[in-house]
Amino acid sequence: MTRRRILIAAIALLAVAGAVGAVVIHRMTTGKLDHGTVFTASSGDLAVKPGELFSVEVSAHRVTGQIWTVADPAPDPAAVQTVGDEYVKNFGLKDLVGATGSAGSGGRYYFVFRAGPNPGRTTLTLHDPHHAGGGDQDERHYTVDVR
Repeated sequence: MTRRRILIAAIALLAVAGAVGAVVIHRMTTGKLDHGTVFTASSGDLAVKPGELFSVEVSAHRVTGQIWTVADPAPDPAAVQTVGDEYVKNFGLKDLVGATGSAGSGGRYYFVFRAGPNPGRTTLTLHDPHHAGGGDQDERHYTVDVR
């Protein structure tokens, strides 16, 4: 009977560890901000509804120097208000095993905005002054149409 209890306890412990691990990985890869509707295009037109929460997602490897920001001039605040931004790491095998010399699997920047209460149009630009650590600038331009 003792062996059976030990086996049941070991299985229960493994199940709890698996559930805790899944929650930790989920929290590490989703971020803290509500991203709303996520747009992933590298540039282009974004159509949103008045008051809608939305974000622009940009893939990056921060450890290699890719640091994205909202460039000046800022979007027209009558059309779009900035809510915040965050970098969320990807979780890949390289991150798990700590591969020597590896930059990991990178992550994603989320630039979160709320559309204004009335229809309007504005431009927002995301800027990486040292694209991929190579010194080349990179910009992405989005036209936000609130309708």
